[in-house]
Amino acid sequence: MQCKKPFKLVPKLIKKSFLTYILEVIDPLFIFIRIMNFIPVEKELSSMKILVSGATGFIGQSLTKKLLNDSHEVFAYVRKVDNRLDKKIHQLTLPLLSEINEQFDVFINLAGENIAGKAWSEKRKKALYDSRVTLTDNIKNALNQPPKLVISMSAVGFYGLSINDIFYEDTPPSSGFAHKLCAAWEQSAKAFLNDGARVVIFRLGVVLGKGGALAKMRLPFKCGAGGPIAGGKQWFSWVHIDDVIKAIDEAIQDKSFSGVYNLVSPQIVQQGQFARLYANSLNRPAILPTPRWLLSIIFGEMASLLTEGPKIIPKRLIDQNFCFKYKQLDSALKAVEKSY
Repeated sequence: MQCKKPFKLVPKLIKKSFLTYILEVIDPLFIFIRIMNFIPVEKELSSMKILVSGATGFIGQSLTKKLLNDSHEVFAYVRKVDNRLDKKIHQLTLPLLSEINEQFDVFINLAGENIAGKAWSEKRKKALYDSRVTLTDNIKNALNQPPKLVISMSAVGFYGLSINDIFYEDTPPSSGFAHKLCAAWEQSAKAFLNDGARVVIFRLGVVLGKGGALAKMRLPFKCGAGGPIAGGKQWFSWVHIDDVIKAIDEAIQDKSFSGVYNLVSPQIVQQGQFARLYANSLNRPAILPTPRWLLSIIFGEMASLLTEGPKIIPKRLIDQNFCFKYKQLDSALKAVEKSY
């Protein structure tokens, strides 16, 4: 037996094994994938019963629209019937809530009066506490069955007052009223763990969108009266509202979400940089500073929210491979302005 050109066998073997691979592996796999593409995944099939507090608020309006578009059955906790809500939303007062025997798939807790809306008098502090902690406790007590999932908001105010430190989800916080308020609110949400619920808590930065904080800043900045606050060196933790809604939606669909997350953009900016970029999105300058002493006179203790912003890192969301739609502040601000 002669084998004058042994290497001619190699292409034949390669050709044969490759063709065998194509026929035995690739084609069946390809057919399987094509078939599976016609079968909706579970999250597309499932319609959930979702209870929302704070449904008429800045985040709540965008969230309920998204939930309805996804064919979920949406219930809103209300103090009284509110005509601003979509007719498809079931409105429930506390007495009506206690009459429901069915289990909610999700309870999304957005309610809470604006912490930066007024100076922190003792009366105001009680109102802030009651609109968060007491409300959460009342809803929990009214439910005949615990929800399967609780998604509750908190805020980066949980970390207290500090410009120099870096805060991850497990970093010990500083003291102060904002920390005490957020900590109590989170504990109310975590109480659902005792009933077997999965609990997700998002510590929000300043939420950017058409409405909310930017709506209050827009007129001064349009008039050229925007600028750095107290020197502008404090950190400004922000997140676009689209990413807030996206994070809530992913927490609903993905059972690996659990515990506390810093829901802020991974881009870290100082307040002075925010002021320049926001003014630029409005084609205005940002040269009028606001001194610390003036804010202290006007707002008292609450001024610390504006002058002592901590540096917050969304470590757990990054580890979760969460994909932010808006990672850069300038593009987020320009997108908001386009919505007007």
